[in-house]
Amino acid sequence: MNRPVSDPAVVARAGLPDPTLLPPPSPAASSLLDPTRSLAEWAVIGLFVIAAFAVMRSTAGLLVPMVAAVVVGSVLARIGDRAARLGIAPLVAGLGLVGMTGLGGFLLVDALLEPFAAMVARAPQMLASLTEAAAPLMAPLSSLKKALMHVAGDQAAAPVAMGSEMSWLGDFVSGLTPALGEFFVFFATLAFFVAGRVALRRRMILVWTERERRLAAIRILNAIEEALALYFATTATIYAGVGVATAVIAAASGLANPILWGMLAFTASFIPYLGAGLIALALAAGGLVGHPGSVWAMVPAGAFLIVHLVSENAVIPAFLGRRLEINPFVVFVAIVFWSWMWGPVGAMLAVPLLLVADTIHDELRPSRGALPA
Repeated sequence: MNRPVSDPAVVARAGLPDPTLLPPPSPAASSLLDPTRSLAEWAVIGLFVIAAFAVMRSTAGLLVPMVAAVVVGSVLARIGDRAARLGIAPLVAGLGLVGMTGLGGFLLVDALLEPFAAMVARAPQMLASLTEAAAPLMAPLSSLKKALMHVAGDQAAAPVAMGSEMSWLGDFVSGLTPALGEFFVFFATLAFFVAGRVALRRRMILVWTERERRLAAIRILNAIEEALALYFATTATIYAGVGVATAVIAAASGLANPILWGMLAFTASFIPYLGAGLIALALAAGGLVGHPGSVWAMVPAGAFLIVHLVSENAVIPAFLGRRLEINPFVVFVAIVFWSWMWGPVGAMLAVPLLLVADTIHDELRPSRGALPA
């Protein structure tokens, strides 16, 4: 039977040094293994993140309404806590707010469904007017397209051209109108979240055994709810003013359904950058339909952009200050990413999710000492 090399007798006969008497490996030698170990750990983390995002994308139909319900429920629950100070039970106040939100949303959709259908019916005319007005700017691209079609052949290019002009509209509308099941998941999650929010908070806090960690969990939960409530309360009020101003602009410009224009501007304003651009293009198309070939066709879009720029760069910073300031590049990347992940609703949830992540980072970041003079 072979004896291990570490056996003292074997070591003595072989003339090898005793392993127990060898000096420990130097830090320099052991540090050579650290990069490999670090790369392996980061590779495992990267694979986990990729798998998590793949699952989130494949289950978007379930996760989107649930995440939206948790975000909205955090804001409504904060309002319910203030109502509790007036003697109203938090559960009653929260469920009452959920019911009022659902009823208000149903009445709003019912009132705007017919004007929205009429606007969709006029979309081809608006698109044709916008394309005709932009023809001088698109002339170089048209020449390039004709050259590519000539190289590829008319037979290969014809199927691509047929039926492609309005395909984007159908995709947008189908993505903008979620299924009835997703609405049910949203309101059910919202109701259960508001009803069980206190118990859920207690469980999330008591899962930690150390007092410091429990206090940190309380601070994080309170900071997240406060940040979301402050963001939505401030932006909803300001964007409501933007919606009213847009409705006035649409009415003064002779556009049909000014109330619908105002509601679209209010909703799209929650998508930074992209929302304002879409509304400006839509107003430009509507102006071209009403005033073809006239400079007045661009007045509604220009007036809306002025109102939106003032609200984003003057009014909102004056109310929020630096409390919820996030780098614009990070906001844009988050919007693009969540739009790719979850569609239009993901674009609306990008800023709230970014606020949650930024709040958690600020609460967990160790306090910085004062810099030396």
